[in-house]
Amino acid sequence: MDLNAIYLRCRFWTIDFLKGSPIGKPYKEVKYIQEHSFQKGQHIREKALHHMLEFAAANSPFYHSLGTNLSDYPVMNKAKIMDNYEKIRVEEHLIPGQKGKVHIQPTSGSTGTTLKIAQDTNKRLRRIAELKYFGKIVGFKTHDKLIHLRTWSTWIKKTAQQIKTENIIPFDISTLDDARLKELCELAISSKAICLRGYASSLGQIAQYALKNGYQFPHLKIAISGSESLLDGTRKLFKRVMKCEIISQYADEECGILAQERIPTKQTDNPMYLNWASYFFEFLKMDSDEPAEFGELARIVITDLHNYAFPLIRYDCGDVAVIGKPDEYSNGYPIIEKLYGRRADITYSTSGAPIYLVTYGAIMEHFIENYHGILQWQFVQNGEKDYTLKVVLAKDHNVVLSDVVSQIKENIGNDATVNVEQLDDIPVLASRKRKAVVNNWKK
Repeated sequence: MDLNAIYLRCRFWTIDFLKGSPIGKPYKEVKYIQEHSFQKGQHIREKALHHMLEFAAANSPFYHSLGTNLSDYPVMNKAKIMDNYEKIRVEEHLIPGQKGKVHIQPTSGSTGTTLKIAQDTNKRLRRIAELKYFGKIVGFKTHDKLIHLRTWSTWIKKTAQQIKTENIIPFDISTLDDARLKELCELAISSKAICLRGYASSLGQIAQYALKNGYQFPHLKIAISGSESLLDGTRKLFKRVMKCEIISQYADEECGILAQERIPTKQTDNPMYLNWASYFFEFLKMDSDEPAEFGELARIVITDLHNYAFPLIRYDCGDVAVIGKPDEYSNGYPIIEKLYGRRADITYSTSGAPIYLVTYGAIMEHFIENYHGILQWQFVQNGEKDYTLKVVLAKDHNVVLSDVVSQIKENIGNDATVNVEQLDDIPVLASRKRKAVVNNWKK
């Protein structure tokens, strides 16, 4: 029992209550909508959507006089938002409940387009409420000891006071070599951390290092993977080595938590349950703005119901997914059957059919499980039938690269040219994300 975590948790909610529950109230609303039937939550969501559209039409010059019919609003991507940034943004004195300056939230720029979104006071408080709710439902209680793995730059950092009161240890992964992995493993043990939060690739590296060096983590209960696709092989390895659950969380900087897996998860086909309490989701066809069917690959289009500083309405975030019918755990809401990530990262077979990350993931995981030595990999399409496989191999590996190439060609076309590059490291983006699949040939 972590008495410090209990103290910090009680202290946090007591202070929040004395302030009028600015986080407690949205927390309860998120919990109510997510855990009750679609019918019970729908009137709250429709009311929030109506208010947002009404407010945008009255106060955002870009949306002036469009009214409260969502279909009248244009579908927006990052480029369109940037082109019309000042027209979309709402003047601070018009934002309900705003206290002081609005928060400017930058995105990571992993798609090549960096965007900065203004977020009002209530939106920021709601994001905190969402973090606490979605953490709790997978076994992480607020203020339990957490190690957060990311690049902690000069503009994104935690003060000593934040580290103390939030019980979060920031761990910088700008460099994640063996020395840093050793430091991280020993920190996780000595701090008695309950949770690790970070990119899927970083969590996979930790598991590989822990397996090789015999580390055990008796206090670890959950790992939350975000920003990158969590492949089944990484999930299986992490659970086996770290002796705890790992779930995938779908979130972005522009909005917040959009969806999350639940526990227990299967080894394959783990659905994601959407954050219907805070967003209105549309799933549109790849080549038009018509609604996609269940089971069809679709663009994810988001309307943020709670950011009045910068109305994000019908925002095509660039991600694609397969939407599924409600299941026994979704309370009548549709689910994400498969999240495929960025539309720009989809590669194609030699016949022109789209090949998704999970296909390459399954191929590489087969070799990771049955051979020894694939530490990192990346698949790149350079032309219509021209591909490159980049791999980082352990010194004592027994991987037969010709076998890997043969299996890839069986999936993308036997007339493909697949070149292999053995590297010491595969570079990450400025955001510290590592792309498993890259399309340099635009189709």
